[in-house]
This record gives sequence, C-alpha cells and structure tokens, in this order.
Amino acid sequence: MTKHSSRSRDSYHVGNLAPQLLDAARDMLEQVGPTKLSLRAVSERVGVSATAAYHHYANRAELIGHLAAQGFHELAQVLPRDSTQSGLQKLRDACLAYFSFARANPALYQLMFGPEFATGEMPPLLLNARNQAFGELRRIIAEILELDIEHPEVRRAALAGWSYTHGLASLVIHGVLHFPAGTSDQRFVDNTLQGFLQLFQAGSRE
Repeated sequence: MTKHSSRSRDSYHVGNLAPQLLDAARDMLEQVGPTKLSLRAVSERVGVSATAAYHHYANRAELIGHLAAQGFHELAQVLPRDSTQSGLQKLRDACLAYFSFARANPALYQLMFGPEFATGEMPPLLLNARNQAFGELRRIIAEILELDIEHPEVRRAALAGWSYTHGLASLVIHGVLHFPAGTSDQRFVDNTLQGFLQLFQAGSRE
C-alpha cells in the first residue's frame, strides 16, 4: 500500500470513518466472533456503504490487522511502568496486568494470537505493535535482572514470562482452566505464581 493511498483513505470521510469502523468491528468481534466479521457487516453497523468502508480498509484482512494492532498497543500501555517496585512485585504486577487485559477483552485477545496471523505474513502495522508489547515486557524483565534490555538472558526470561501468562490467560478464556466464582484476577494470578515459587524452591533443594 502506498503512502498516497493511505492518505486518500484517511481523508475520504469527513466524519472520521476509519476509527468508527474499527470501533464497530471490535464490538462485533466480542459479540459474534471473527468468522462473521466482514467489511460489509461492519459498514452496515456504522450506517455507511461498503464502498465508503473500502476507502479506509482495503479488505477484511487489513481491518482485522488494525484491530489486532490496536489490541497490542493497549496491552503495551497497561503493562506497569513503576520502577520503584521490587523485582518480584514488578513481575507479579506485569503478569496481573497482562492477565486482566486478556480476561477483559477475550475475543480481541484471541484474535491477536489467533490463526488469522499465523502464516508469517503479518502486516507491518501489526508486527510493530506486537513488538512494542513484547518490548515493554522485556523492559520490565531487564529492570528485574538489572541487565541491558538486549541481553540474551533478558529475552529468554521475557519469553518464559510471556509464555506463562499467555498460557494461563488462554486456558481461562477457553474454559479449560476453571476460574472460581468470586475470585479476583489478583488472587488467581498470585496463586499460580506461588505455585511456581514452591516448585522452584523445591527444585533448588535437590
């Protein structure tokens, strides 16, 4: 896509149609899932013609790419930035923020990590947004380990942390792991982290 075509689509609708379409797509995603999400359906919800929608998003893939990118931007923003906390508290707060975001936006979260973008042909906008979110996690891990963010140990630990939290969130969202009624996100995450701590402490005694 050329810069010229992007500017043309951005300026096509005086009422700022692009974000309206994205908001409608997000609402539909949570209500009916990704399979029924189309530019035509989204444009009908907003009350404009499909032709008008195509001036902002070339096709469905571009629409959901922007939607997933929006999710990663929001995820990056909720990860904590308070550098005064202890290392363990930083890790706990990051896991809790990530888990709570996924629980609050289950359909969007599944789209972000779903098969729609598993072919390796991820749009640059989405790839940059995902890298931004992972970069925030690496920043937190680097502060905990007191190492440069580019250090191999930081990346290895960040991948481990991301895998744990993503797995936990996915198991709960899909109903594989029971989330007890009345349990807060904080208590649930704290319990699982306590399990990790007990496991590692037991292993260190061998």
